[in-house]
Amino acid sequence: MTRLSHAKIVLLRHGQCEGGNILRGKTDVNLSELGAATMLNRIKQIDFVPHFPKVSLISSPLQRCQHFTHGLFTELNTANTALSEMNDEAHQSVNTPLPAVQLMPELAEIDFGDWDGVSFDSLYEQFGDKINQYWDNPWQHTPPNAESMSEFETRVASGFNKVCQQLRQVANSPELKGNSPELNVNRSELATNTPEPLAIIVTHGGVIRTIIALVLGLEQCQGIYNTLSIDYAATVSISVFWADESSEPKFQLHWSA
Repeated sequence: MTRLSHAKIVLLRHGQCEGGNILRGKTDVNLSELGAATMLNRIKQIDFVPHFPKVSLISSPLQRCQHFTHGLFTELNTANTALSEMNDEAHQSVNTPLPAVQLMPELAEIDFGDWDGVSFDSLYEQFGDKINQYWDNPWQHTPPNAESMSEFETRVASGFNKVCQQLRQVANSPELKGNSPELNVNRSELATNTPEPLAIIVTHGGVIRTIIALVLGLEQCQGIYNTLSIDYAATVSISVFWADESSEPKFQLHWSA
Protein backbone atom coordinates (compact mmCIF):
# COMPACT_ATOMS: atom_id res chain seq x y z
CA MET A 1 0.00 0.00 0.00
CA THR A 2 1.31 3.46 -0.90
CA ARG A 3 2.25 5.55 2.11
CA LEU A 4 1.91 9.32 2.07
CA SER A 5 5.20 10.98 2.98
CA HIS A 6 5.16 14.37 4.62
CA ALA A 7 7.48 17.00 6.08
CA LYS A 8 7.39 20.55 7.36
CA ILE A 9 9.36 23.64 6.39
CA VAL A 10 9.51 26.81 8.48
CA LEU A 11 10.82 29.95 6.78
CA LEU A 12 12.26 32.40 9.31
CA ARG A 13 13.19 35.90 8.25
CA HIS A 14 16.23 37.42 9.97
CA GLY A 15 15.69 40.14 12.56
CA GLN A 16 16.60 43.82 12.59
CA CYS A 17 20.13 44.49 11.34
CA GLU A 18 22.96 46.89 11.93
CA GLY A 19 23.69 49.45 9.23
CA GLY A 20 20.61 51.63 9.33
CA ASN A 21 17.90 52.16 6.73
CA ILE A 22 19.65 50.81 3.65
CA LEU A 23 18.75 48.65 0.69
CA ARG A 24 20.12 45.45 2.13
CA GLY A 25 20.73 42.69 -0.38
CA LYS A 26 24.19 41.13 -0.67
CA THR A 27 25.52 43.71 1.83
CA ASP A 28 26.73 41.53 4.70
CA VAL A 29 25.86 43.04 8.08
CA ASN A 30 25.19 41.54 11.50
CA LEU A 31 21.97 41.43 13.47
CA SER A 32 21.34 44.11 16.06
CA GLU A 33 20.79 42.94 19.63
CA LEU A 34 17.09 43.59 19.19
CA GLY A 35 17.08 41.60 15.95
CA ALA A 36 18.67 38.55 17.58
CA ALA A 37 16.31 38.74 20.57
CA THR A 38 13.24 38.95 18.31
CA MET A 39 14.34 35.89 16.35
CA LEU A 40 14.94 33.95 19.56
CA ASN A 41 11.48 34.82 20.87
CA ARG A 42 9.95 33.71 17.59
CA ILE A 43 11.81 30.40 17.42
CA LYS A 44 10.72 29.54 20.99
CA GLN A 45 7.17 29.28 19.66
CA ILE A 46 8.11 26.19 17.64
CA ASP A 47 7.84 22.76 19.28
CA PHE A 48 10.87 20.86 18.01
CA VAL A 49 10.51 17.78 20.21
CA PRO A 50 8.06 15.84 17.97
CA HIS A 51 10.53 16.22 15.09
CA PHE A 52 13.75 15.08 16.82
CA PRO A 53 16.12 13.89 15.50
CA LYS A 54 14.84 14.73 12.01
CA VAL A 55 15.45 18.46 12.32
CA SER A 56 17.64 20.23 9.77
CA LEU A 57 18.81 23.83 9.88
CA ILE A 58 19.42 25.62 6.58
CA SER A 59 20.65 29.18 6.31
CA SER A 60 21.56 31.89 3.91
CA PRO A 61 25.34 32.35 4.15
CA LEU A 62 24.96 36.05 5.02
CA GLN A 63 25.88 36.92 8.60
CA ARG A 64 22.44 38.19 9.60
CA CYS A 65 21.16 34.67 9.06
CA GLN A 66 23.95 32.21 9.70
CA HIS A 67 25.16 33.54 13.09
CA PHE A 68 21.74 32.98 14.61
CA THR A 69 21.37 29.59 12.91
CA HIS A 70 24.64 28.27 14.31
CA GLY A 71 23.60 29.35 17.80
CA LEU A 72 20.21 27.68 17.35
CA PHE A 73 21.94 24.47 16.25
CA THR A 74 23.94 24.33 19.48
CA GLU A 75 20.81 24.73 21.60
CA LEU A 76 18.76 22.22 19.63
CA ASN A 77 21.49 19.59 19.56
CA THR A 78 21.81 19.87 23.34
CA ALA A 79 18.05 19.42 23.73
CA ASN A 80 18.04 16.49 21.29
CA THR A 81 20.86 14.78 23.19
CA ALA A 82 19.04 15.20 26.50
CA LEU A 83 15.84 13.77 25.01
CA SER A 84 17.74 10.83 23.49
CA GLU A 85 19.37 10.03 26.81
CA MET A 86 15.96 9.89 28.49
CA ASN A 87 14.69 7.59 25.75
CA ASP A 88 17.79 5.41 26.01
CA GLU A 89 16.92 4.44 29.57
CA ALA A 90 13.53 3.12 28.52
CA HIS A 91 14.11 1.92 24.95
CA GLN A 92 17.87 1.43 24.51
CA SER A 93 17.68 3.77 21.51
CA VAL A 94 20.76 5.18 19.86
CA ASN A 95 21.48 8.90 20.20
CA THR A 96 21.26 10.46 16.73
CA PRO A 97 22.81 13.95 16.56
CA LEU A 98 21.25 16.60 14.37
CA PRO A 99 22.93 17.27 11.02
CA ALA A 100 25.23 20.30 10.87
CA VAL A 101 23.92 23.65 9.67
CA GLN A 102 23.72 23.76 5.89
CA LEU A 103 24.66 27.09 4.35
CA MET A 104 22.84 27.48 1.05
CA PRO A 105 23.96 30.32 -1.26
CA GLU A 106 20.82 29.80 -3.36
CA LEU A 107 18.80 31.23 -0.47
CA ALA A 108 20.78 34.46 -0.04
CA GLU A 109 19.03 37.78 -0.65
CA ILE A 110 18.97 39.33 -4.13
CA ASP A 111 22.01 41.34 -5.24
CA PHE A 112 20.87 44.93 -5.86
CA GLY A 113 24.10 45.81 -7.69
CA ASP A 114 25.14 49.47 -7.47
CA TRP A 115 22.18 50.21 -5.20
CA ASP A 116 23.10 47.57 -2.64
CA GLY A 117 23.99 48.98 0.76
CA VAL A 118 22.96 52.53 -0.15
CA SER A 119 20.52 54.39 2.12
CA PHE A 120 16.96 54.71 0.88
CA ASP A 121 17.12 58.49 1.27
CA SER A 122 20.15 58.65 -1.01
CA LEU A 123 18.62 56.26 -3.53
CA TYR A 124 15.42 58.28 -3.84
CA GLU A 125 17.39 61.51 -4.17
CA GLN A 126 19.48 60.11 -7.01
CA PHE A 127 17.21 57.57 -8.71
CA GLY A 128 13.66 58.37 -7.60
CA ASP A 129 11.89 57.41 -10.83
CA LYS A 130 14.05 54.35 -11.43
CA ILE A 131 13.51 53.11 -7.88
CA ASN A 132 9.75 53.40 -8.31
CA GLN A 133 9.90 51.60 -11.63
CA TYR A 134 11.83 48.78 -10.01
CA TRP A 135 9.31 48.39 -7.17
CA ASP A 136 6.43 48.43 -9.68
CA ASN A 137 7.93 45.84 -12.03
CA PRO A 138 11.29 44.32 -11.00
CA TRP A 139 11.16 41.86 -13.91
CA GLN A 140 11.43 44.70 -16.43
CA HIS A 141 13.67 47.13 -14.53
CA THR A 142 16.97 45.83 -13.12
CA PRO A 143 19.30 48.11 -11.11
CA PRO A 144 22.75 48.69 -12.64
CA ASN A 145 25.05 45.68 -12.20
CA ALA A 146 22.35 43.86 -10.21
CA GLU A 147 20.99 40.34 -10.32
CA SER A 148 17.88 40.26 -12.48
CA MET A 149 14.60 39.19 -10.92
CA SER A 150 14.36 36.15 -13.17
CA GLU A 151 17.87 35.06 -12.18
CA PHE A 152 17.00 35.52 -8.52
CA GLU A 153 13.78 33.52 -8.76
CA THR A 154 15.53 30.70 -10.62
CA ARG A 155 18.26 30.60 -7.96
CA VAL A 156 15.80 30.52 -5.05
CA ALA A 157 13.66 27.86 -6.74
CA SER A 158 16.75 25.69 -7.14
CA GLY A 159 17.56 25.98 -3.44
CA PHE A 160 13.98 25.34 -2.31
CA ASN A 161 13.69 22.28 -4.55
CA LYS A 162 16.95 20.99 -3.09
CA VAL A 163 15.53 21.32 0.43
CA CYS A 164 12.37 19.45 -0.60
CA GLN A 165 14.42 16.63 -2.11
CA GLN A 166 16.46 16.30 1.07
CA LEU A 167 13.32 16.19 3.20
CA ARG A 168 11.83 13.54 0.95
CA GLN A 169 14.85 11.32 1.46
CA VAL A 170 14.60 11.72 5.22
CA ALA A 171 10.84 11.11 5.20
CA ASN A 172 11.25 7.89 3.20
CA SER A 173 14.11 6.44 5.25
CA PRO A 174 12.93 6.03 8.86
CA GLU A 175 15.57 4.83 11.30
CA LEU A 176 14.85 1.63 13.20
CA LYS A 177 15.60 1.98 16.89
CA GLY A 178 17.38 -0.92 18.60
CA ASN A 179 20.54 -2.97 18.31
CA SER A 180 19.34 -5.83 16.13
CA PRO A 181 19.37 -5.34 12.32
CA GLU A 182 16.67 -8.03 12.13
CA LEU A 183 14.29 -6.22 14.47
CA ASN A 184 10.75 -7.12 13.43
CA VAL A 185 8.83 -3.86 13.07
CA ASN A 186 5.40 -3.32 11.57
CA ARG A 187 6.03 -0.87 8.71
CA SER A 188 2.68 0.93 9.02
CA GLU A 189 3.19 1.34 12.77
CA LEU A 190 6.70 2.63 12.14
CA ALA A 191 5.36 5.20 9.66
CA THR A 192 2.85 6.42 12.22
CA ASN A 193 5.43 6.77 14.98
CA THR A 194 8.29 8.14 12.91
CA PRO A 195 9.05 11.83 13.60
CA GLU A 196 7.99 14.22 10.88
CA PRO A 197 11.07 15.79 9.23
CA LEU A 198 11.37 19.52 9.89
CA ALA A 199 13.57 22.03 8.06
CA ILE A 200 14.12 25.50 9.46
CA ILE A 201 15.25 27.90 6.73
CA VAL A 202 16.71 31.15 8.06
CA THR A 203 16.69 33.60 5.19
CA HIS A 204 15.51 36.97 3.83
CA GLY A 205 12.29 38.76 2.97
CA GLY A 206 12.84 38.57 -0.77
CA VAL A 207 13.61 34.86 -0.63
CA ILE A 208 10.50 34.15 1.46
CA ARG A 209 8.30 36.07 -0.97
CA THR A 210 9.77 34.12 -3.88
CA ILE A 211 9.13 30.78 -2.15
CA ILE A 212 5.54 31.83 -1.37
CA ALA A 213 5.00 32.65 -5.05
CA LEU A 214 6.54 29.31 -6.03
CA VAL A 215 4.34 27.33 -3.63
CA LEU A 216 1.20 29.18 -4.78
CA GLY A 217 2.08 28.78 -8.45
CA LEU A 218 2.26 32.52 -9.10
CA GLU A 219 4.45 33.95 -11.86
CA GLN A 220 5.63 37.57 -11.91
CA CYS A 221 3.12 38.53 -9.24
CA GLN A 222 3.87 42.15 -8.33
CA GLY A 223 1.73 42.02 -5.20
CA ILE A 224 3.93 39.37 -3.61
CA TYR A 225 6.88 41.77 -3.71
CA ASN A 226 5.48 45.27 -3.36
CA THR A 227 2.48 44.82 -1.05
CA LEU A 228 3.04 41.63 1.00
CA SER A 229 4.55 42.61 4.35
CA ILE A 230 6.99 40.19 5.98
CA ASP A 231 8.24 41.63 9.24
CA TYR A 232 11.61 40.99 10.81
CA ALA A 233 11.66 37.52 12.42
CA ALA A 234 8.35 36.57 10.78
CA THR A 235 7.75 32.88 10.09
CA VAL A 236 5.89 31.09 7.31
CA SER A 237 5.19 27.35 7.65
CA ILE A 238 4.82 25.03 4.69
CA SER A 239 3.59 21.44 4.86
CA VAL A 240 5.00 19.22 2.11
CA PHE A 241 3.37 15.97 0.93
CA TRP A 242 4.38 13.24 -1.52
CA ALA A 243 1.84 10.65 -2.63
CA ASP A 244 4.55 8.19 -3.68
CA GLU A 245 8.23 7.98 -4.55
CA SER A 246 7.82 9.45 -8.03
CA SER A 247 5.23 12.16 -7.41
CA GLU A 248 5.86 15.89 -7.31
CA PRO A 249 5.46 17.54 -3.89
CA LYS A 250 2.21 19.19 -2.88
CA PHE A 251 2.19 22.13 -0.49
CA GLN A 252 0.01 23.72 2.15
CA LEU A 253 0.93 27.23 3.28
CA HIS A 254 0.39 28.30 6.89
CA TRP A 255 0.87 32.01 7.52
CA SER A 256 1.96 33.58 10.81
CA ALA A 257 3.03 37.22 11.08
